[in-house]
Amino acid sequence: MANNFEFLKEIDKELFSNIEDAQKLFRDEYFNQCAVQVRVFAEKVAKKILGETSINLTFDDTINCLKDKIKSTREQEFVDDLFFIKKIGNKCAHGEDTSSSEALEIIHRAFEVAINYAQSKDKQGEYLSMQFDDTLLITGKVQKEVTLVDKYIEAAQQAQKEALLNEKQGDFLSKVEKDNDGFEDKSRVKNLKQYKKPAKNPKKEKIKQKVKQAQKNLKQNINKTPKKVTKKQVKQTRTQKRKQKKLIAFIIFYLISLFLLTKIIFSFLF
Repeated sequence: MANNFEFLKEIDKELFSNIEDAQKLFRDEYFNQCAVQVRVFAEKVAKKILGETSINLTFDDTINCLKDKIKSTREQEFVDDLFFIKKIGNKCAHGEDTSSSEALEIIHRAFEVAINYAQSKDKQGEYLSMQFDDTLLITGKVQKEVTLVDKYIEAAQQAQKEALLNEKQGDFLSKVEKDNDGFEDKSRVKNLKQYKKPAKNPKKEKIKQKVKQAQKNLKQNINKTPKKVTKKQVKQTRTQKRKQKKLIAFIIFYLISLFLLTKIIFSFLF
């Protein structure tokens, strides 16, 4: 598929040409002109759907006529998309700037408008399941979907590369360990081994040991059986809770009594 609106080419070449121009303007970053072109496209779609009665109507009147005929959620979304495109297109036509994200949104809405138009022309078509591809709009190329098989192949290739690299390193070390006369050059081999296996960092080793110890302590605490609570401890806990409740009730009663007493005194005085 050359672009997201390719399906429209077989249904209405004029509409396809209009929206194709809008996509080119978007790619060239002429976002205002893109929005105006999309508005032209949407107005033509609206008039084609409304039919002959729309010949002398403005875009706004055409949308309102379609609004009066709404019978489903899909038709409501179609009219909402037309209103949005008209609003942004009119704004740009009067010299106001629009952003790249807004221009992208208006093309998304145009795609939904085109889908609804195509479905109205071809009832048997499966247009409603189609999805808009942003990569296709920007680059003109279909984004390749990465499958699970592709991921496994990539992982296998990476593992193969690493194994080959390790093998070459091993061959290189074995060749370096012996000089041309067949005697080992111990100083060179020693230096190479130092580069291959760097000295351990004492601080890092200390941290690792602490982490291991903490994990060990955590496992021991988890595996410990909880201590059994005796009946005496349960009874003491309940008694303590009762005392706390009685104390709270007494404080509340005292505060209420104090409030009422104060109110009575004030009523006698004044």
